[in-house]
Amino acid sequence: MITQLPSTTLKKWLLLISIFCFSFNLLVSIACWIIIGVITLVNTEQRKFMFSNFKKEKYLWILPLFYLLHVAGLLWTVNYNQAGLDLQIKLTLFLLPIIFSSYHFDDGLINKVRRYFIGGILVSCALLLFIATRRFLHGAPLTVFFYSDLSSALMHPTYLSMYLNAAVLFVFHEMLVSTHRRTIWMGAAIMIVFFVMIVLLSARTAEATAFLSLLVMIALYWKQKGSYRFIYPLLFVFAVTIISQVLVLKYSNRFAQVENAIQMNEVVAETSYNSTTGRLEIWKETISILPQHWLLGTGTGDVKDVLNKTYHEHDFSYGYEKSLNTHNQYLQSFLTLGIIGLLLFVLAITIPWLMRHSYHPLLLMFLFIFALNCLTESMLEAQRGAIFFALMISIFGRTHKVDPYGDTL
Repeated sequence: MITQLPSTTLKKWLLLISIFCFSFNLLVSIACWIIIGVITLVNTEQRKFMFSNFKKEKYLWILPLFYLLHVAGLLWTVNYNQAGLDLQIKLTLFLLPIIFSSYHFDDGLINKVRRYFIGGILVSCALLLFIATRRFLHGAPLTVFFYSDLSSALMHPTYLSMYLNAAVLFVFHEMLVSTHRRTIWMGAAIMIVFFVMIVLLSARTAEATAFLSLLVMIALYWKQKGSYRFIYPLLFVFAVTIISQVLVLKYSNRFAQVENAIQMNEVVAETSYNSTTGRLEIWKETISILPQHWLLGTGTGDVKDVLNKTYHEHDFSYGYEKSLNTHNQYLQSFLTLGIIGLLLFVLAITIPWLMRHSYHPLLLMFLFIFALNCLTESMLEAQRGAIFFALMISIFGRTHKVDPYGDTL
């Protein structure tokens, strides 16, 4: 036994509370993690177990190493204020893999983690829809139900959409392993809520990823159940989601920006930049300066200054007025920390896929979602993205013997 029962029980409840509150009250989650860390450090047996467990799970080492590389980046940084902020945002990359190594994540605890996360996301959806409805009834336009107007009470729609997509995966897992029709149809109903919210939030990459995930789920579900009657709930989810998307496009069509960017053959006028054409120009500017910084990068705190200087030199006011980052985590890590930073980040995403029979399928699907979102957002440059990345890897990034459908053997 690792420690006395009251301490172990308290730590499990703190973990579950932190998971439940994560999407709608991050401060509560952080407070729980701090208490978990203190309880673990003051208990000799738990402290020894934590470091021993962390030492065995070598994949978990990547996140602390990635963070320490940011610390090392202070050696060639000029802007220490920005560097300090960046290190603060990413601190959980270092701490959570170590702190959560004090847990033995057996099937029972992982199941509870999934269900508490789903419950917290449902609370977040209800809260945002309640706020939007109240604003609408007090005279606000219909746009309060879309994109950042809908999610602003909690976070940027990109991050909330990613959380929703992960919650969909968790619900799907419950449906996949269940043999009860009631549970399957209840899961389908919850998935509809989550997908409708994703459609309303209209974060394009996250939304496309969610639809792709749904198609993969239908294929896997059909293969696992081997019966037409088990595919009906997911087909129903798919149909309702498509109808919701068609209706929402009449009022909020952010995909039109992508279509215009593809069709545009001439240089974009400065006044016509939007979130899509702006990204294309940002990527072009970033790639143009990578040859100067490919080895060590700009340093932890200087990446924004270097980008803004480049934006000024090329008269890209859309970029420097907003002080925009690269909007691509691969480019962001490469530009900030050079080739080693890029390599560590890519390894964090790809190692479980290369050794997929040793890791939980939910980790693989999460990394798939996260990797796609990183194509159009610098996900680790905001606390919401960095903490979620660290949280999912810290919980699911432990070696398991699993079957192809996600059941731990």
